[in-house]
Amino acid sequence: MYNFTFLKGMVVMKTSKKVIALVLSLVMLMGCFSATAFAIDEAYTPSIVIPGIFQSETKYYEDGKATDAEPPFFMGSTIEIVGMALTDALIPIGKLLTTQEDKDNKAAQAVADILGEALMERSRCDENGKFVHDIRATKYNDCFADLSAHDQEYILDQIPLQNYIDIAGGENLYFFSYASLGNMIDTAEELYEFIQFVKEDTGSDKVNIVPISQGGSLANALMQLYIDKGRSVAEDINRIVYVVPALDGSTLIGEIYQYGLLDDKELYTTMLPSLMGEEDMISYLINVVLRIMPNANVNSILDTAVHTLINDYMRYSTLLWGLCPSGNYEACREMYLMDEGLEEIRRQTDWFYGAQCNRYDNILKAIEDGVKVFDIVDYNVSLYQLVDSWDEVNADGIIQLDSTSMGAFSYGVDIQLGSDYVATHNNCSDPENHDHADPNGIVDACTGLLPETTFYFYNQNHERTGSNDVIMKLVTELLVDETFVDVFSKPDKFPQFNVGRNSKGLMRDVAEMKEYDTSDLTEEEIALLNDAIAQAEAQLDQTNVDIDAFEAAKDNFYSVRDQILNRDKEPEEKENGAYMNFEDALKQIFQMLTDILYIFFGNAGFGEM
Repeated sequence: MYNFTFLKGMVVMKTSKKVIALVLSLVMLMGCFSATAFAIDEAYTPSIVIPGIFQSETKYYEDGKATDAEPPFFMGSTIEIVGMALTDALIPIGKLLTTQEDKDNKAAQAVADILGEALMERSRCDENGKFVHDIRATKYNDCFADLSAHDQEYILDQIPLQNYIDIAGGENLYFFSYASLGNMIDTAEELYEFIQFVKEDTGSDKVNIVPISQGGSLANALMQLYIDKGRSVAEDINRIVYVVPALDGSTLIGEIYQYGLLDDKELYTTMLPSLMGEEDMISYLINVVLRIMPNANVNSILDTAVHTLINDYMRYSTLLWGLCPSGNYEACREMYLMDEGLEEIRRQTDWFYGAQCNRYDNILKAIEDGVKVFDIVDYNVSLYQLVDSWDEVNADGIIQLDSTSMGAFSYGVDIQLGSDYVATHNNCSDPENHDHADPNGIVDACTGLLPETTFYFYNQNHERTGSNDVIMKLVTELLVDETFVDVFSKPDKFPQFNVGRNSKGLMRDVAEMKEYDTSDLTEEEIALLNDAIAQAEAQLDQTNVDIDAFEAAKDNFYSVRDQILNRDKEPEEKENGAYMNFEDALKQIFQMLTDILYIFFGNAGFGEM
């Protein structure tokens, strides 16, 4: 919990400074009042970012001291993990490979136990949903402007809101951090108290909140908490700007809990490359290596691992239960929460399930009371290939469209609604005069709860949302401009349907090349570089994205940059003069083997072929 006694002490100190500053300001103003007109600086409502899963800096403590164990799982050293594997799994795995049979499921259980111990043990919660070990999120008990350089860098790396800071000032930005595998109700209470602290710290009547990804499920809990306390959200909150929120969890979590991992073609072909990156050689190598075991044993190991991770660890994290969709909850509850001793976990998850089911009513009540609510949605990216429905829903890679958009309808990725599509309902306040049509013909925005205040980004991946500068600029303007009230306020600058782009790295690299020492370059090279920078900056300035023009300017910039940076370097060549990329060649070989093995042998292991 936050130490609010300490925080209030800081507030008193800050208030004293503010009083002194106010008196001095009044003296100065009185001294020049006759010579100048009185002007009032625009005041901004302070904003609180509620980050997504694993976006808060967390640390594992031993004997009261922070360790250097790496978040989010704080795994032991490679030597420790290898030691566990050699001790617990070597014999059963060896017998499996020798006999091509896993008697009594011993190899599968050994692998599952090692995964659980390595991945989840240090983040484990008890029967009350509290951390067993000392896990703490770094707390930012001050505004962004007063944080250390390390903390500022960390926050901006997670949520690049430099535009907001440039306009509203770092004194108006706050970052609520929490441990993502912890307790939902405790974290919601902590967030509620943090809102009160920020109001007192800034002297503001209200705050804005920006729930991102998992922060959306936490916002569900926060709204229900206000209801339980008999208070209106509008008493404390001015605007809510959701960014790809998990308002109804993630299908990935719900189906893994209920059904486990997929076990069809994708297991041996595309699942690992989709997770590790399609250019990763190792993912295709693993596809081949998996076949040293019979298919039934591979599936047994995966099923046992999932069951062990959920049953021994994940079911005790009530924040993680917040990512289970409402449609999966009751079945998953019966599977994992009915054991004796889990009464408190069940009470907490049932409470959140109620908040999740009430999310629309709670949002509409907040709007009725005066809160402005906006939503930013990524779409047209398939779910990661972990569950059977990965290609059946429209998503952003991690969260399905229905969850992030509050109910917007789509048949699926790249599937147009078609002329015979008939909407089940229409939430638009003025359907005769409002146009909410998706130019790609994929999404019916009017079935979403808030068509007038929901923005969509086509082909935008969830994990790269922070790398899309247009989304961050949109968030900023929604927070600082009270005249920005709906999707019709700035259609030329921020249309309701926009395009996803990855611009974070380009912005950094353009800035670096603007500072590049050009004294050794020819006039032609300088002109070429300046032109490439100008083209890139012109596209970065465009918030109504033309993705083809953006990618062309991006490719041109990197082509020119590489030409200049490598002008004095000789490329490595093979003896015959051909360029060589050994890792890429291996990747292509293993990818080809992956495809050939599946075409000829399906899911069979080598012993079954």
